[in-house]
Amino acid sequence: MNQAQQSTYTLWWTPIRQRYPGTALCVVLALAGSFLASQYGAPALMLVLLLGFGFASQAADSNLKPGVEFCSRQVLRTGIALLGAGIGVEQLMTVGSLPLLVVLTCVPITIGAALLLGRWLGLPSMQSLVAGVAVAICGVSAAIAVAAVIPHGKLEDRRLLGVLVGVTALGTLSMLVLPPLFAMLGYSESQTGLLLGASIHDVAQAAGAGYLVSDTAGDIATLTKLLRVALLAPLVLLLGALLNRNSVGKAEYPWFLLGFVILFGMNSLGWLSEDLRHALTNTSQACLLVTMAALGMRTSLSSLIAQGWRPFAMLALLSTLLVITAMTSMATYSL
Repeated sequence: MNQAQQSTYTLWWTPIRQRYPGTALCVVLALAGSFLASQYGAPALMLVLLLGFGFASQAADSNLKPGVEFCSRQVLRTGIALLGAGIGVEQLMTVGSLPLLVVLTCVPITIGAALLLGRWLGLPSMQSLVAGVAVAICGVSAAIAVAAVIPHGKLEDRRLLGVLVGVTALGTLSMLVLPPLFAMLGYSESQTGLLLGASIHDVAQAAGAGYLVSDTAGDIATLTKLLRVALLAPLVLLLGALLNRNSVGKAEYPWFLLGFVILFGMNSLGWLSEDLRHALTNTSQACLLVTMAALGMRTSLSSLIAQGWRPFAMLALLSTLLVITAMTSMATYSL
C-alpha cells in the first residue's frame, strides 16, 4: 500500500473505528426500545429514551463518546433530511379552508406565546422556541428538527430532553382526555376531528384519538394534523436562516435542510414511489430512535429533574392554549 492509499485508508477507517462502539450501542438500544414498544404498545421514542438514561454513566467513556456524539448530531440530521419524504403539499389541497385557517391561526400564536411565556418563567429562549414548535406542529419530530438548526452550544441536551419527555407525556394525556371533553361540550364528529387534529401533538396520537370517536372524525383529525406537519418544512428553513445568520465560518445546517426540501418537493410532485417513500420514512424514524438513545445517554435523570417545574408547566400551559385557540378560531371562522 503506497502513501496515498494509506492516507485515504486512514481518513475513512479511523472515524468509523472510533465511532463504531458508541453507535452500535445506540442502535442496540433503539432496537430494544422498538421491540418493547411493539410488545407493550408504549411510545417507542419514550422507551428508547429511558433505555438511554440507563446507560448515561457510560456516555463519557472514551470508547463510546465519539459514536454517541455522532448519533446525537449527524444521525439526527440524516433523520430530519429523510423526514421530508413523508410530508407534501397535497395535505394543503385535501382539506377545506376551515382546517387551514384554524392551523394558520394556532401555530404562530402558540410559538409566540412560548417565547413570551418562557421569558416570564425565566427559561432559555432556545428551549422556549423548541417547546413552542413541538406543541404547535408535531411534538418530538418538530422539536428535534428545530434543535438540529440551532447553533451548536446554544441548547443544552438536558433542556431538549425536558421538552421531548414533556411533550410526549402531554400528547398521550391529550389523546385520552380531549375526545370525551369535546363530546361533553357538544361538538359534532367533524368538529371534534378538526379540533383533535389541531391540538394533539403526535400524528399517530391525533389519528388514533379521532378514530376512537368515528371514521369521519379520524379522517378529519388526520388531515388537519398533517396540515400542521406540512408547515414544518418552511418553518425549519426560516428558523435555520434566522438562527445561523450571524454564524462565523461554516454554517451549521445546510446539507440536511437541502435534503429535507428536495425530498419534500419530490414527494409533493409525486416523484417518489409508495415503496420508496415508506422506506425513506421508516429510515427517518430509525434515525430518530438512534438519536433518542444517544440523547438519553448524554443526559442524566438528575440533571433533567434539576430543571424544576417551569419547563413542564410551560408545556402544559402551551398545550392548553393550543386547545383554546383551536376552539376559538374554529368558532370564529365558522360564522
